[in-house]
Amino acid sequence: MKVRINTIKREVTMKIKERIKTIIDDYSTANDEARERNKIKSFFKGHNEAAESPWTYVKDPILLKVKGHLATFNSLINKIRR
Repeated sequence: MKVRINTIKREVTMKIKERIKTIIDDYSTANDEARERNKIKSFFKGHNEAAESPWTYVKDPILLKVKGHLATFNSLINKIRR
């Protein structure tokens, strides 16, 4: 029984580690994509037009939820500052 519990704990830990790695990889890819598009836009249109955010290119569901909550957090922070 104790061996089974330890095995389950290891499996859950590995799944969490894999999930974190996937999230980091997705954000890194989105960041690279945004950086490349900003280079292209700034070359052709100038620096004022190059305002791509990595959040535009994220695909992971957890990161999309974070992206959705960012606007709420920013508005709450702005209300507190006033």
